[in-house]
Order: sequence, then structure tokens, then C-alpha cells
Amino acid sequence: MKKIFLVMAAALLAAACMRLPQVPTLGEFTLPISGQKTEWTSTDYEGKPVLIVFMGSWCPYCKMAMPFIDAANENFGGQVEIVAAFLDDTPEPVAKAVKEHNFKTKALYNAGNIAESMEVSGLPHVVIFDKKHNAVKMWEGFSPSLGQEIHDYLKKISK
Repeated sequence: MKKIFLVMAAALLAAACMRLPQVPTLGEFTLPISGQKTEWTSTDYEGKPVLIVFMGSWCPYCKMAMPFIDAANENFGGQVEIVAAFLDDTPEPVAKAVKEHNFKTKALYNAGNIAESMEVSGLPHVVIFDKKHNAVKMWEGFSPSLGQEIHDYLKKISK
């Protein structure tokens, strides 16, 4: 009986020490917009769903996702705020990637701290936040079906 009690106590202690995944919220932050002298502020979109895709100008998979993000922005940009948040610290590499790939979606930069706070560990990393700015769907990494999956989910929430 003591062994069972000790095993259960150890299991409870281990479970208490484990970090449970948290559903991130959008929070309040401001990032500069590439190619503009203005900034994007998350609180400006309260009451509106937001899709953020974390990217890097150096990331080949992020560049492959750009047409998907532009398509989502073209189809749902009126109902959902869609932005690309580049981890690059400076605007120059972001502007170059945007121009090179004819990327039309609003491109933010210097998003490394925001990505870290949301525990982004791979790129591209797409997060959809609902009207209350709670994360409701996430994708990490690139797949050929990513564009269709994003489209289908945005169609469902924008009804």
C-alpha cells in the first residue's frame, strides 16, 4: 500500500511540475509596418478576428507560404485582419522579400519578442485569433495544404 501511495504521490508531483500548454491571446503590442512610417497596433482590431503569420525573410518555407497568405487576405481581408509578422529586426530584408515575391499583405517587422512570447518554434507559424483575441487555430511549418486549410478555417469563422 505504501508503494502505491508513493508512486501516486510522485506522479502527482511530476504532473504539478509539468508546464501545461496555454492558449495564447493576442495581447497588446505595436510593430512597425514595412515600407511605411506607421505602426500596427493589435488593440486597433478589438472585436475583429486577426490572423498573424510569423515569418522570416530568410525562410524559404515562409516565402512559399506568401501566395497563400495573400489569397487569404484577398478573400477575407474585410472580415479578418491579416498580417505577416517578420522576425527580422530591420525593415530592409523584409522589404526585399516583399518586393521579390510581390507580397501584398501588410508586412510587420521586429516581431521576435512577440513570437517568443507566443512560443513560436518553427516558421511559418500561423495563428488565428477570434473576435475576443483568443487563439483558436494554429499551424506551424509549411505544407502544400496550408493555403486550403487557412481558407477553409477563415470561411468557417467569417460567416
